[in-house]
Amino acid sequence: MAQKTDSRTAPPPTTTISVTDFQNHLAKYLELAHYNGQYFLVERNHEPFVVMLGVEEYPRLIAAGERRG
Repeated sequence: MAQKTDSRTAPPPTTTISVTDFQNHLAKYLELAHYNGQYFLVERNHEPFVVMLGVEEYPRLIAAGERRG
């Protein structure tokens, strides 16, 4: 079961990983994002490419953006 995140707390720090590392350890990163609420910035050629976060964090992030306008 996924850990619930309190919307009043700060998000966890983002961990930067390479696409190669992400590919080689996909299951590990999926579990860390889902169960621990960790964020990952995936870089390709040393440039930001995608961000991965757990599905429970996504609505909180969208709501925060909508509040800011």
